[in-house]
Formats: sequence, structure tokens, C-alpha cells
Amino acid sequence: MVSVFIEAMPTNLLIAKAICEDNRGNQADYTPFGMLIRIRGDKKLILKRGVIEEAIGRELTENEWQSATWNYIGKISKSKKNELIFEDSAESKALDAYWDKRLESYKKHSSFY
Repeated sequence: MVSVFIEAMPTNLLIAKAICEDNRGNQADYTPFGMLIRIRGDKKLILKRGVIEEAIGRELTENEWQSATWNYIGKISKSKKNELIFEDSAESKALDAYWDKRLESYKKHSSFY
């Protein structure tokens, strides 16, 4: 598994939906929780700048595009001007399993504690 975390806000919810639709082949899904949205994919997630820009109806700034690399689990195997590819790694399998458990608990109790 590989995960990317983005801030939970209405625009980013549109982005999460678009990324998951574009990554159906990687069984991508998203989970909003607290102030974050976790976007998760099987083995890899491909973020295409054009898909994101279409979802929000405008072009991304360079800072907005680069911010996708701030919070992720896995490794970045490709980083281009218009595409980012995140792939799983040995470390990401353990970290994603941790987040799976935490989010399952959150869903059951609406709290991490």
C-alpha cells in the first residue's frame, strides 16, 4: 500500500475523488478524518497534474503541486512537472498497516483515543 495525506478542505476532497477515480486500477480510495484526507492505493498512486487541475477548475501553482510530496507513505518513483508516482516499499507496508488500524478505530469510535 501507499498513502498520500492532504489537508481536509472542500477543494482537496474534490482532488481526492479525482485521484481515486484516475487510480481505479490501483484500488485507490480515500478516507477523510479530522483535519486530513488519506488517499491510499494498492502498490502505487499516480498523481496527474491535469486530473487535479480539472477537478478544481484551475491551474495549480508550483507550490501547490509540490505540496503533494510533503506527507506520504511509500517512495516517490517519479517526480515530473505533470506527474508524481508514489510506490509502496517495505517501510510503507508497516506504516500503512498502522494507519489502517488507527482509521478503523477512528471510524468505530470517532476518536483515536
